[in-house]
Amino acid sequence: MKKKLFLLLTVFAIALATVVPALAATSWDLNIHNNTEGDVKITLTGPKNYTFTLEPGKWSKTVVEGTYKYSYTTCGSKQSGEVKVENDHTWIYIVTCADEALFAKFVVSSHLGQALTLSMVGPQNYDLAIELGSNRFLDIQTGFYAYTYDACGTTLAGEVRVLKNGTTNLILYACEQLANHPLLPITSSPSNLRIGSHYAFPVRITLLGPNNYSFELVTGLNRLNVQLGTYGYFFTAYGVTKSGTFTVSEAGVTFIISPLH
Repeated sequence: MKKKLFLLLTVFAIALATVVPALAATSWDLNIHNNTEGDVKITLTGPKNYTFTLEPGKWSKTVVEGTYKYSYTTCGSKQSGEVKVENDHTWIYIVTCADEALFAKFVVSSHLGQALTLSMVGPQNYDLAIELGSNRFLDIQTGFYAYTYDACGTTLAGEVRVLKNGTTNLILYACEQLANHPLLPITSSPSNLRIGSHYAFPVRITLLGPNNYSFELVTGLNRLNVQLGTYGYFFTAYGVTKSGTFTVSEAGVTFIISPLH
């Protein structure tokens, strides 16, 4: 009887030792930006297997920490890569298909008395001249944009998606209305961001921080201006998504992206 009891306790201890590490597995939010105009089904294979069907936009999916191979079909072909999830700042960026680039009507309704410039960074960069009333632009590329403009004694920023059906209407509220429609105030002046690219082809990099940016980097040194603060970044090259963080101070910052890193 004692031998049987000892054997049962041993088996239980082995089973418990196997189960506890699985229960203690660390999980993180994996960020996925579907920048296409349709749903995308993405499959991840790693410590655990996952399948997500994502509508256009930014999504966060909780996964177990570790290295994953991922694949999805878009632009008429299967895309694949590898990503290491070890914090909440890892991104997979599903880019717009080349033949999917569409242009649509975009309306900016301004309640501000003065003329201003609306700067938009996204699939393309625009500096739109805005006056009081309804401002119609007929050929803006569809997709997600970060925008900024100067009004009410400060710089204001936000995000907007230009829809392919041409119904997007961005409202710029009068100064006395902003308390009810708060935007993100930017209190600092832009500073220098220098990114050296060792890739032999253009690479689109997305920055998420005090303001959001999307830049296409060419081979060599890229000279940019962004608001002060700490940013997370991600880009995809050779089917692999890479990410990291950096801080832009008043003195600026310089870093390099390379297929060797």
